[in-house]
Amino acid sequence: MKNGLMTLTVLAALMVGFSVVDRLTVAMGGPDVRLSAAAAGDTVDSTQRKGRFKQEGDNCVWNAEDSGPNQCTPLTRGRFKKGGNDSCTWDANDNGPDQCTPPTGRWKKGDNRCYWDPKDSGPNQCNPRQARK
Repeated sequence: MKNGLMTLTVLAALMVGFSVVDRLTVAMGGPDVRLSAAAAGDTVDSTQRKGRFKQEGDNCVWNAEDSGPNQCTPLTRGRFKKGGNDSCTWDANDNGPDQCTPPTGRWKKGDNRCYWDPKDSGPNQCNPRQARK
C-alpha cells in the first residue's frame, strides 16, 4: 500500500509540474520555448551556442564571436583569470584569452598533458593552447 501511495504522489507532483510548464509555455509565446524533463539536463546544441575553439596555426584558441562545431581541442582547457587582491589563477572551466599572467610558475609537460606548476620556474615545457593531435 505504501508503494502505491508513493507512486501516486510522485505522479501527481509530475502532473502539477508539467501543468506549470505548459502555462509558462503559453505565457512565453508558444510551444517553441517548451521545456521537457528530458531536455532540461541536455547540453545546448553546438550550432546554437555562441563561441567555439578555432585552429590558428599550431594553436587552438577560443573565439567567443564564432559559432558552430569546434575546429580543434586545446591540450589544456581553461585560462588565467584575474581575481581579488591582484590574484591570477587558472580556471579550467572558462574559455577565452588570459586575463593575467602569474608572477611565478611555468607550464610543464607530463603524462601526455600540459599542466601549470605555480611553484616551478624556468621556461615553459609545453604550450597549453597547442591543438590536441
